[in-house]
Amino acid sequence: MKKYNIAITFALLLIGILSAHATETRPNIVVILSDDAGYTDLGSFGGEIDTPNLDNLASQGLKLSHFYSNARCSPTRASLLSGVDAAHVGFGGGVVGDWVRELPFPAHRARLKYEQPIIPELLSEAGYHTMMAGKWHLGGSYIKDHQETMRAQWEATHPEQMKLTDEEMQQDYLALPPQRGFDESFVFHAAQGNLFFRPEEPQPYYFNNEKAQLSYDRKYDMTCYAETDFGKQHYTACDGKSGNAFYATDGITDEAISMIDAASKKASPFFMYVAYRAPHKPLQAPTPLVQKYLKRYANIQKVADERHAHLVELGMFPEKAPVRQSGDTWTSLPKEKIDAVRMKAAVHAAMMEKLDENVGRIIAQLKASGELENTLLVYLSDNGAASHIGDLMNQPYTGVKALLWEGGARTHAIIHWPKVVKAGQVTDDVVWVGDFLPTFLDVAEAEFPSQFRGDTPRQPDGRSIVPLLHGSSMPPPEALFFNDKGQQSVLYKGRWKLLIEPGWYLQTLAKPGIAIELYDLESDPGEVNNLASEKPKLVAQLVELAEAWKKENQIVDYKHIIKLKPQDPY
Repeated sequence: MKKYNIAITFALLLIGILSAHATETRPNIVVILSDDAGYTDLGSFGGEIDTPNLDNLASQGLKLSHFYSNARCSPTRASLLSGVDAAHVGFGGGVVGDWVRELPFPAHRARLKYEQPIIPELLSEAGYHTMMAGKWHLGGSYIKDHQETMRAQWEATHPEQMKLTDEEMQQDYLALPPQRGFDESFVFHAAQGNLFFRPEEPQPYYFNNEKAQLSYDRKYDMTCYAETDFGKQHYTACDGKSGNAFYATDGITDEAISMIDAASKKASPFFMYVAYRAPHKPLQAPTPLVQKYLKRYANIQKVADERHAHLVELGMFPEKAPVRQSGDTWTSLPKEKIDAVRMKAAVHAAMMEKLDENVGRIIAQLKASGELENTLLVYLSDNGAASHIGDLMNQPYTGVKALLWEGGARTHAIIHWPKVVKAGQVTDDVVWVGDFLPTFLDVAEAEFPSQFRGDTPRQPDGRSIVPLLHGSSMPPPEALFFNDKGQQSVLYKGRWKLLIEPGWYLQTLAKPGIAIELYDLESDPGEVNNLASEKPKLVAQLVELAEAWKKENQIVDYKHIIKLKPQDPY
């Protein structure tokens, strides 16, 4: 009898060891997100900015040449983490996760839906240790703990039909990272704010649910550039200063490295989400890097032309495809405007090089801890570069962040996984940001639940792209839909792209009729030749698809929203 018990005990112990070993072989998952980086900002995507660490990731992994975000910060983050159309979790119509943008409509709520599971919650359930460092921007607040100082601001920024109840304050609290599955989080909650903080200045970062203690052990010469009166008032106090400071790109990395170091000592795999704030405004970077790029950007037109030419050389843009930004577009500007563009481009580039340097630090930590070989690492930008530099950083694509032309929605992305992804691969297959959640569940051997927090969650709209990681090709999704403040777009079968009222809302509103554009992206990715008048049946079909999608997603027409938010037309 004793021998029998010993045999059973040994068998159970062996099963436990084998199960633990099986768990340990599942990959760590690291997602690195840049904020407003242009399609051709990376050297590996045709640009002139020095990005050796990201370029090395690309050379050792898979480049996604036809990768689509949701064209704006929060909607992309919402689909990245949830795997569903952003409107189903409160971020339709270009709404972003700030109090002043909240609306009383489910699709435009500007707060991540609590009843829809997100990546850290699902991976945590599957035994992963989950961590985040960086920008959240998906709503929520600690108003329930600070009513006396925050209530007046809430009431001043919300429509009358929205009431600040106890339930409302609790839902705000539940929308924050520690309550959404992250075991550890070092977070900046909002859209934008200073990247440089000096020791004497108040700072907004949180570690888990407590105010973070920042480290000011680095010394910087600071360049902080703004053009508007608002920007100058809030973001240029550090310009020309020298001294000890916290710089977001370095500080976020410090926290990420610390978390990875500790997590690598655990038996369980980990999920790390690093959401940088660069190169999003305000434009702030170490001065030596800014001066370096001011010299490099002596000829802005040359930069634009060379980005186009290099992307063609890489085989990632058709040689004979037309582009809108051509000829002497930049050189025809007045000198003061060219000088302003050079300065903005130089700070943007400096912020990107600093980001790349810190990606290198994360990779070095993964190597040092022996985790890199068993880590699926994804790098992407949340949208194209923003409008303050025109579409220079998205060349040769047209458009910017928040606009639905390719320059706003198509972004660079890289996947690195040494044990699976062969080095030096490029795929032209269409991939959407919502595809990552089902992909991560696949590789983590995790399940998407049929019930979550007492509700039936929406099944992922994205699809697993594991076949791409193994070198296979995948057909495009039937359709991808995008919308942002009155604009609508549908990408059909990876080739045809329909746009309805593309552009800034007030500008399109001022023009008579409804603007319709149709492009064949196979031959015209620069979106130059509008084929709408030549293919009326296809246009009608795609308009019908777009209208059905708007109805399913409960998209509210922006003409109603602008009445509630008259100071927020863009």
